[in-house]
Amino acid sequence: MKLEINFLKILFKATIIILLLASKVSANEIGIDFNNELQNYNSKLTIFNKKNNQIAEFKVLKAVTREEKSYGLMNLAKLDSKYGMIFIFPESTIIDMWMKNTYIPLDMIFIDENNQIINIQENTKPHSLEIISSGEKAIKVLEINANLVDKFNIEIGHKVNLQ
Repeated sequence: MKLEINFLKILFKATIIILLLASKVSANEIGIDFNNELQNYNSKLTIFNKKNNQIAEFKVLKAVTREEKSYGLMNLAKLDSKYGMIFIFPESTIIDMWMKNTYIPLDMIFIDENNQIINIQENTKPHSLEIISSGEKAIKVLEINANLVDKFNIEIGHKVNLQ
């Protein structure tokens, strides 16, 4: 029984990786400068602590389409600490991410439909194919430079405002 469960887990992960590789998106499909042009980071995202005090603010690039979400921050050599990317999904679901072709370590902040932070994965490993999961239903994922979660004391339960 244990062997069957382990086999099913491996099969499931392999299936996800194959599907993600099959949906490979090039920069040309969404615009070569999608994540490289600072003027595209034109939305403001503010994080508030549990006392409703502002603790961080970022200029973010919205990834809304399937192509934008698939490409994300791939192939980006560096990201200013005031910038980030917000992935917006059409409905609440378990969200799985990875770091394929991403050159910089990131902090990933998973946000629910009430704009509350529900999970944080810090200092993700560049180029990794390891699945990074929200663990529970989320509707947004904020990616910022690694170590900014610690710098700003961002925690589960904090609120996010996207404008």
